[in-house]
Amino acid sequence: MKKIKITANGKQFEISEGKTISEFAKDMGLNPKRCVVELNKKALKFSEFENLKLNGGDILEILNLVAGG
Repeated sequence: MKKIKITANGKQFEISEGKTISEFAKDMGLNPKRCVVELNKKALKFSEFENLKLNGGDILEILNLVAGG
C-alpha cells in the first residue's frame, strides 16, 4: 500500500494511505473517543474524525483528555 507523510503534534509520520484519524490515534496508543483533534487548524468532532481519511501533508494536533483530580 502507498505511504503518505503527515505531521502530528510536531512530529513527522509515514503512514499507509487511506488511514483514518481514528485509526492513527489508536496506532499512537490513544482512545479516539477521549481525544480532541485539530486537522489543518480546524477543530473536529469525534463524529467527523472517526471516518475522515488522512491525506499527505496533513497537520494534526491530538490532545488526549484525562479525567481525574
